[in-house]
Amino acid sequence: MTEDGVDTVLQRKAQAQRKALGGGSLSMPRALARGLSIAADALWGLSLAATHVFDETLTPDRAIRRLDEDQLLIILDTETAPAGLVALDRDLVTGLIEVQTLGRVTRFPNDQRAYTPTDAAMMAPLLDAALPRFASMLAAQPEMAHLQNYSFGALVEDAQTADLALDAESYHLTAFDVSLAHDTRAGRAIFLFPEPPKMVEQGRPSDIGKHEAVLKLAPARMQAVLTRIHIPLDKAQALRPGDVLTVSSQATSSATLVMSGGHVVARGKLGQMNGFRAIRIGSDETLLHKPEVRRPPAEEQSTAGQIAPQTDPSTSLVPQVTPGYTFDGSFDVDLDDLAAGLS
Repeated sequence: MTEDGVDTVLQRKAQAQRKALGGGSLSMPRALARGLSIAADALWGLSLAATHVFDETLTPDRAIRRLDEDQLLIILDTETAPAGLVALDRDLVTGLIEVQTLGRVTRFPNDQRAYTPTDAAMMAPLLDAALPRFASMLAAQPEMAHLQNYSFGALVEDAQTADLALDAESYHLTAFDVSLAHDTRAGRAIFLFPEPPKMVEQGRPSDIGKHEAVLKLAPARMQAVLTRIHIPLDKAQALRPGDVLTVSSQATSSATLVMSGGHVVARGKLGQMNGFRAIRIGSDETLLHKPEVRRPPAEEQSTAGQIAPQTDPSTSLVPQVTPGYTFDGSFDVDLDDLAAGLS
């Protein structure tokens, strides 16, 4: 067997072993370490080795307490998810500034001055080169989709300000021990990325009825109601073609969608779209307007409360009342139903 044949067999065995162990995809810490190393070498020919130390999931306030006071804090921005954060030790910040200004990393002592926006901006080339590489390594893993499109944001003055900028429910904290130029300078780098939102728990199979799929296909009648009016029972019985019902002047601008049985599905504002009547859902206006109150004439008020005698009790189940009498059990009448009955 030739040497090439031996190499091919060994490669196949190694690939099979990686697949069996689930090693076909990169972990988030490993992809981030690779992205940083490749970016430093591509930008400045700098040797950067990042060794993963630990990672854990914490709430924002607990994650902030894991950061050191003398670290440079930088917000990581994205348009599709909450902001992230990176914290770099002073030795790393000094080394990355030196390689961009002096062309090499030195062992000069660090100064203890406060960090400035310029210091943060000097970290932008490394982050903007490393984070896209890091994201591309994880692009094939759907569970890592929330880590895409991060880039350098801005300097954060202190931990308290950083805590205000982190608005996700929980964060994945990943810490690295980073070596620059073969241990010429070394320090810790901590990355905070938001955890993806938890999926809403689906109902258990036992909670789903066996007829659910069929019932979802059942037709449901929905009516658009412009307004409701309240009138005494005797007036409703006495309605004839040509009678005029007084409704609110606002009834033509709003409506409510009602299912059979009176259940209100949605409320909105009445309008037009493409030549058809339409309802814009979500209006805060009051839709079931109260009718305008009209006082009866004086002669009607004087006879209020007098019940007229029934001519034939056997032919009527509803008490006959005079026009001035207000029946306690007034009922709702839909405007569209009345209009259909009068047409």
